[in-house]
Amino acid sequence: MDHKTLIKYACKQLKSWSCQPISNELVTCNSTGEIPDAIGWTCIASILFECKTSRADFLKDRSKLFRFDLPDRGMGDWRFYLTNPGVIHSEEELPEGWGCYEIVDNEDANKIKLKHVFGLRYKRNDRAPLRGNKDEEITMLRSIIRRMSK
Repeated sequence: MDHKTLIKYACKQLKSWSCQPISNELVTCNSTGEIPDAIGWTCIASILFECKTSRADFLKDRSKLFRFDLPDRGMGDWRFYLTNPGVIHSEEELPEGWGCYEIVDNEDANKIKLKHVFGLRYKRNDRAPLRGNKDEEITMLRSIIRRMSK
């Protein structure tokens, strides 16, 4: 699947987890340059999806400082990759506190599903494993509100 389609399914998953608002690929003026593929907020936590279509795309993502070296600068209290099958090979490749879901085409039901494959799995009542960069998240939320009021 292409990147836009993965983002569409990430947003759909965030909605099923009761996130509101949800944003995808929103460019804001922030100190890290992070542009989340999909991010949503519940009443107690933020949830981020980074969508990767290929292994090369995933490996390139590892060079971002807020992924491995400075995780407290990244957005999302919960952080997940959403990938095509086989992009991530093992849990050891994930940043600490992350999970990975893959897109699965269920031909019997002619439906696309997300399948947990590595790392953390989202559980609504569990404590979030990370603390997202709230300053950057507020910048993003302010941008969403500003765009809605136009």
